Amino acid sequence: MDFWHCCPRTANATMTSTSLDGKKKSAMTTDLDVIQILERDHRRMDQLAEQLDSVTDTGEIRRLYVQIVDELLAHEAVEQEVLFPAFRALSEVGGDNTLDKRMGEHEELNCLLAEMRELDPNEFAFIKRGSALLQEMESHFAREEESVFARMRAEIPLEELLALGHRAMAMKNASTI
Repeated sequence: MDFWHCCPRTANATMTSTSLDGKKKSAMTTDLDVIQILERDHRRMDQLAEQLDSVTDTGEIRRLYVQIVDELLAHEAVEQEVLFPAFRALSEVGGDNTLDKRMGEHEELNCLLAEMRELDPNEFAFIKRGSALLQEMESHFAREEESVFARMRAEIPLEELLALGHRAMAMKNASTI
């Protein structure tokens, strides 16, 4: 399933996404920097996680789970290809291991997702793993925003963050074609 549909790539791309009620919606991404794009992803996944936590219908649980997986995979791809290399350049100077910690958290999230993929949404194990996923996502997003995003915002010029944002949008656009 593909939940991000992007128009042809431009510096100020117009994106359409599937809203929480299943309807298409457009949002201009005029000059968003990479951090704004990733924070927007965090809020979107938080909303989906809240919904997942509150629904009881098996079909809806599965649909939300698949949507979270799709969103998380696209988000992680941008982090791996765009954000982390820029952050690594900052952290190499001071021997900072923040990035290693955040990448370890990604592995934990991916393990939970892989475990859930094999389970029936009606099973208690799915609900248990789902609760752990929601907690891990929330904690990871907070730590990432407080450590990686804050440091990048403080140390990288806005023009460079905007350029990284354009690369991030190009990746998101390319992955949906």
